Amino acid sequence: MTACLTGFGQNSECNNFKTGKFRMEDPSTGTNLITRTKSSQIEYLPKLEVKVELNVNWINSCTLKLTLNKVLENPKEMSIEDFVLVSEIIKTTDSSYTMRSKIQDSDIVLIREFIRVK
Repeated sequence: MTACLTGFGQNSECNNFKTGKFRMEDPSTGTNLITRTKSSQIEYLPKLEVKVELNVNWINSCTLKLTLNKVLENPKEMSIEDFVLVSEIIKTTDSSYTMRSKIQDSDIVLIREFIRVK
């Protein structure tokens, strides 16, 4: 296990997770499925039956800004407001990363582990 703290290691380790498919367990929303490309991220929350597309903007090698682009699926018509999420990869392993995320203009901070899905 390696930490994403300083030096050259940080860049290459974070770069390993800039794109791909990931799974994240959340206490309130269950299993979330994430597919990230260089410019967009699709998040599917099966428990809530919600799928959204987010714009991805990498601020530096380990920090990205996610902005809601559009709601792709929402059959229960849940209220989904525009938001900006700033997320930083704070730890990596061979197959996962831990990310600290903060909703812009809010005090809410979430720390979650994302596991690469083959």
